[in-house]
Amino acid sequence: MQIGILGVKFTGKTTLFNVITGAGLPTGQGGVDPHVAVGKVPDLRLEVLSKMFNPKRKIPTSVEWVDIPGFQAGVGTDGAREATRFLEHGRRVDAMAQVVRCFDGGFGTPNPQGDLETLSMELALADLQVVENRLEKLTKEKERMGKHSNPLEPPMFERFRDQLENECPLRDLELNPDEEKMAAGYAFLTAKPMIAVFNLEEGQEPPADAIQAAEKTGAQVVCLCATMEEELAELDPEDAKEFLDDLGIEEPAMNLMIQASYSALDLQSFFTVGPDECRAWPVRKGSFAPEAAGVIHSDLQRGFIRAEVVGYEDMIEAGSWAAAKAANKMRLEGKNYQVQDGDILEIRFSV
Repeated sequence: MQIGILGVKFTGKTTLFNVITGAGLPTGQGGVDPHVAVGKVPDLRLEVLSKMFNPKRKIPTSVEWVDIPGFQAGVGTDGAREATRFLEHGRRVDAMAQVVRCFDGGFGTPNPQGDLETLSMELALADLQVVENRLEKLTKEKERMGKHSNPLEPPMFERFRDQLENECPLRDLELNPDEEKMAAGYAFLTAKPMIAVFNLEEGQEPPADAIQAAEKTGAQVVCLCATMEEELAELDPEDAKEFLDDLGIEEPAMNLMIQASYSALDLQSFFTVGPDECRAWPVRKGSFAPEAAGVIHSDLQRGFIRAEVVGYEDMIEAGSWAAAKAANKMRLEGKNYQVQDGDILEIRFSV
């Protein structure tokens, strides 16, 4: 799972990237290449299960974050080229988090809603260029062959063009399975889940109008102060908790970003436990047991027989896997079982 952090220059993108991943990159340096680092997903349930099973290893699930270089949009031809070049990095990620500057910081009066609109326009223009190029090729194909090799493709791309010309993201369109398959290879930017991250000064009130505008687009919203979170990340856990309590902040930025990314990508976590390893795994909501098995290893999905399942709360109440079985809290589930958030699985398979 990759989340791209992007936006116009001087929003605090790299500071936030450092907070989430501990990468320690210098800020304000510019550059044209993205930076990639992994951030662990904090989950109290994994901590509790690890204390119960005392494994040799405890492995949380993780998110790969991509710090996409900031761009200055709308500054003549060079600005347009710069925006297009940097936004192409966004085609490779699963979701995007736009950092929106809400502070002055010597960079001028902030315009959160304007920045949201700027990026939205740049994403739409980049997708529209892809759509128009494809429609042009489809027209030439028909002229050459007398027909389209796939008659479903032209009307789909015409719908895409109309949607983008009306300044609406492709994620708002309902696609059937055939259309989803055809569109998947183009990695449309406006089809990706979006997180709007409002980067505030300490004690600043979030911009209500801009937040409302972001929510109307279907974006997950996170409000934080990246510079304060950077200071917080340097403290030990006890001091960090005391610092948060003093400021009246319930959760650090990393937790908020993880929650938003999970929600944007429609993810949940399940667990495997034992004396060797306790581990959290990400899976799409609605996934069936064989798909969850495949997250662990492709052999488990290919040879799936059944899953032994205990819910998290049932496991905590029972105190052990054996006690959960004795209390009839363990269920045998087949291929049609939809995995639930917090499920503890043991996969039976044969290959």
